[in-house]
Order: sequence, then C-alpha cells, then structure tokens
Amino acid sequence: MNNPFLDLPLESAFIPSVNKGMTSGDKYMLMLHGRGDSLESYKVFAKEINVTGLNYILLNAPAKIDFGYSWYHDSYDLNDELYKNSISLLLSSLRQIEQKGIAMEDLFILGFSQGARMALDVFYEFNRKLAGVCALSPRMSDYHDFSNLSPECLETPLFSAHGEYDPVIPFNETKNALAGWLAHFCASQFTSYPIGHEIDIMEVQAIREWLNQSL
Repeated sequence: MNNPFLDLPLESAFIPSVNKGMTSGDKYMLMLHGRGDSLESYKVFAKEINVTGLNYILLNAPAKIDFGYSWYHDSYDLNDELYKNSISLLLSSLRQIEQKGIAMEDLFILGFSQGARMALDVFYEFNRKLAGVCALSPRMSDYHDFSNLSPECLETPLFSAHGEYDPVIPFNETKNALAGWLAHFCASQFTSYPIGHEIDIMEVQAIREWLNQSL
C-alpha cells in the first residue's frame, strides 16, 4: 500500500492494519524512535505489537547523526534549537494527520527514550485528547504545568514503563518525574521491569493488552 503520509514534515513510513477483525480499523499509532535509531527498527516493533485493526505511522527524527537520527541534543535544555524544531515538526505532523480525516481521539503516540520524551512533550503542547500516549524509558522534561491542560486532554490514557536497571536514564529519575503525570491523568499507569535501557517482550505484551482495551 502507498504511504499516505509522505507529505508530513518528517520522513515517514506507514504500516496499515493487517485486518480489522471486530474493530473499526480506524485507530492509528504514531511511533517515535530513540536517539541513534530510525523508523526502520520500528517496522519490526509494530509487527511485535501485532494488534488487530491498528495502523502505524513511523517517523524519523529530523537530525541525522552518525548512527541514526536524533530529536534533540543530549541535554534537557528547552531552548535547544533542535528540540524546539522537533516539537514544531511533530505538532505540524499531528495537524496534517488530522487534516487527512483521522480523528485525534483515534491516534496513539508511542515513543522510546528520546522519542518518549517527545511523545509526552508534544502531547502536552498539543493539549488535545488522544487515544493514548505510551512512554517507554522516557527522558523527562520538567516544565509541565498540568493546570494548563484541558479537561478533555486529561482524559487521555497514559501507559509508561521503565527498566529498573537502566544505565542510561536512571529508573528513579523517571519514576519521580512521572509522578505529576500519573497524579493528573484519569487513566494512567506506570510499570517497572527488571531490564536495562531496552524494550522487553514483557513490555510488548503489556502494551498490546493496553491497546486492545481501547480498540
């Protein structure tokens, strides 16, 4: 099938649902990779999730680095021009996806590591209700004021997870930073796994179960 998202401001790939099953087939997941990775890895990840009736939109970060792509320089600086550009490009992508007739309440965003930070931050900036946001081993920003979010936005389900032995992003750092998110959203969950900085089959199974509750 041709990629209907080639005109997005970020390089993309599209994986349509294999079959609709008992679902409407109108749910989509936007997938954001981590630093140094690319959308190619997430073609495999999408197949591992293997949820009936779910379509996948995979994006590459805007900055090419030696071994892949990056959403921002390796810092928390909100004034990082690459970070600000990535947020702007992702917001534009969401608007263009909506213009194609896809309801935002039918769109999930999933990210890992850098991509998980971008998933949370662009969702915050968008301030709209989505089908759900999934943040795996996120590098967290700390600027969020949840009183600025709409009541509808706060109804968005959140799934977050982190490895207890993560050598890249400390577990407690993420757990503590996520506390505000978990306290303010109506349907949120945080799960720890006995893993490092990776996506484990246990997480994949939990993500699949979480998604199936919304399809």
